[in-house]
Amino acid sequence: MEVSYLWSQTMFEVHVSSMSPERFGSVLPPERFEEFERELDEGRRLLDGRVVWNVNSTAQGGGVAELLQSLVPYARGAGADVRWVVIEGTAEFFTLTKRIHNRLHGSPGDGGALDDRARGIYERVMAQNMPQLISRVRPGDVVIVHDPQPAGLIRGLREAGASVIWRCHVGLDRPNDLAREAWRFLLPYFSAADAFVFSRESFVWEGIDFDQVVIIPPTIDVFSPKNIDLDSETVLAVLRATGLLSDRTGPRPATFVRHDGTPGRVDRPTELFGTGAVPSDVPVVVQISRWDVLKDPHGVIRGFAEFVPESTGAHLVYAGPAVAAVADDPEGLEVLRQSVALWERLPDEQKRRVHLASLPMDDPAENATIVNALQ
Repeated sequence: MEVSYLWSQTMFEVHVSSMSPERFGSVLPPERFEEFERELDEGRRLLDGRVVWNVNSTAQGGGVAELLQSLVPYARGAGADVRWVVIEGTAEFFTLTKRIHNRLHGSPGDGGALDDRARGIYERVMAQNMPQLISRVRPGDVVIVHDPQPAGLIRGLREAGASVIWRCHVGLDRPNDLAREAWRFLLPYFSAADAFVFSRESFVWEGIDFDQVVIIPPTIDVFSPKNIDLDSETVLAVLRATGLLSDRTGPRPATFVRHDGTPGRVDRPTELFGTGAVPSDVPVVVQISRWDVLKDPHGVIRGFAEFVPESTGAHLVYAGPAVAAVADDPEGLEVLRQSVALWERLPDEQKRRVHLASLPMDDPAENATIVNALQ
């Protein structure tokens, strides 16, 4: 996937190739696929002459970017003019939006305030990004704004004549005061949207008109390199090629098929921070996530080290993305450093069974294949 800057360094468009949604005919029952085709026809009719813009805060790393890497190409392949732009912000802005993200999960995060100063930081970055987006969006276009980071763009987009949908991918079944504090901070921004999309009914925030809400459960793309079936020899070849297995020899090259059907090969190494590669003949416990306090890497490492006996022969692989590649997560590097420090304090017999892996992110399809092989 090519990434290029269109207007300025403030905001950029992610260029992705189109893919035909007809391929789903091979995995859907005939009656469901016929319904799917009718929905595509209706979508083309409704969107004729309009551009659908997706706006988020990172081109790779995390669920939203992965979602858009599939949905945008399929929509384009169906004949809709769908585009994806990424806002940029200061380090101070992303520290704030990470704080908001943690609060939305009911966690204090860095403990910082959501006060007038925080609002000033947030609104300055929105003001810097707004002109570039407004210069492209036309009246009648549809803009899907993803998560809190770009929510401050919604009102200006509405005033420019666009129809705006705010899609919130963050959810909490039982909100607490910390989550409600974040809701109050974001209310002046997201409330201007025409419609709201949540992943579960229980995630819908208090005070939102339910008539404006659509529930879209999380989904996966069965044709993504992360989700396709891999035979055991390919799994071993991929893990050897990226350096996760200590056995680096094998009869098979680490090749894979990209989303668009073109071939690819795993070449880039996984960084292991001195924890060493995994023997190829041991059972493995795996967690794959961002380097995020909410994912509790320290709890996973301690739990494995203290409660999985050495007699099982099992090893733990805790894998996350290369932190520099995830632009909107400033805490990632610190969480990774703390995880490495925790590993260094483990007794030697536990240390050799715990492996911290930072997976390469230069090629999203290569990264997805490595994740697939690990899983």
